[in-house]
Amino acid sequence: MMLMTLTISMIIMILSIVVMLMANILS
Repeated sequence: MMLMTLTISMIIMILSIVVMLMANILS
């Protein structure tokens, strides 16, 4: 249970970083 929560939070963090990078490239 704990591992799944940790994995989900890590995926969300990586996705937010990717979105920020894409926004910087597009702007």
